[in-house]
Amino acid sequence: MKVLVYGAGVIGGQLVHALLKSGNDVTVIARGAWKETLEKDGLRIRHYMQKKNTTDHPRVLEKPDGQRYDIAFAVMQYRQMEKILDDLASVNSPIVVLVVNNLSVSEMESRILRASASPKEVLFGFGSTAGTRENGKLTTVHTGDGKLTVGKAHAEATAEEKALLKRLFSGSKMSLSWCDDMDAWLKYHAAFILPVVYLCYKTGCDLKKSTKAERKLLLDAVGDAYHLLMELGYPVRPGGDEKNLEPGISNQLVKLVIFWMSRTRLGALCTTEHCRHAPREMEDLDKAFQELRAKKPDFPTPHFDELYKMMPSWEEIRNTYI
Repeated sequence: MKVLVYGAGVIGGQLVHALLKSGNDVTVIARGAWKETLEKDGLRIRHYMQKKNTTDHPRVLEKPDGQRYDIAFAVMQYRQMEKILDDLASVNSPIVVLVVNNLSVSEMESRILRASASPKEVLFGFGSTAGTRENGKLTTVHTGDGKLTVGKAHAEATAEEKALLKRLFSGSKMSLSWCDDMDAWLKYHAAFILPVVYLCYKTGCDLKKSTKAERKLLLDAVGDAYHLLMELGYPVRPGGDEKNLEPGISNQLVKLVIFWMSRTRLGALCTTEHCRHAPREMEDLDKAFQELRAKKPDFPTPHFDELYKMMPSWEEIRNTYI
């Protein structure tokens, strides 16, 4: 199938690799030095957990060429995604999938549909791949060939859309999971990620410096954020995820994951390295979540607030990491 992909960073690059591995005709939209690197050296990926290197050669363009594509993916940071919504509306494809840390799902969908001259389905996704881009090469952390959670803003993908996505990745080990409310899924993801972000910046992007008390505060802050979203009426997605915050085996496993993130190189690639290289994305995500909090200003989030106050200001963070 013919596939268009906007963005080939860590998540987008792993997506492109899986699509090409499955035999698709893939075109990547890239600009500047990264476009030149992709054209000259190909898409080079070091798969950290698999201990292997791959080089792929997708077709690379600076902008769409008007060809019809079976599906288009946009894999970019939140701020960058907002800048290409009109471009996505004009892409000659019946399906567009936005893969992004995103708390403005409904707004983005509406903007694309309003600007599109032809019928178009808008889906949202989240790629569970971490890593870095340095010296013209990606280092990615993933299981299989990656995991992609996909759905519509407030509904599941149709049977036809699921079948199309399954065919797209049929020759790879990309794991697909489905969600009936990606708006809620992404909000709860932010509720978990932001306390991790706050602690990362508090420790100078070195979670090895975090204490047991700080890691407990992190988990309590996640609980505050989850309860706020429930108070605002958002259904928990994935369903039952709130049980991970209650006493029991699931809670112990979450604590173990947080400890692992703070002590291993693999954990750093999944957390602190992203904070180090994408402070603007983290700031944008925080700003969007703070706007949600403003809808219930009297709802108590003491642990969330305490952890937030422990990190430097966003201005200091920008000055340090940009």
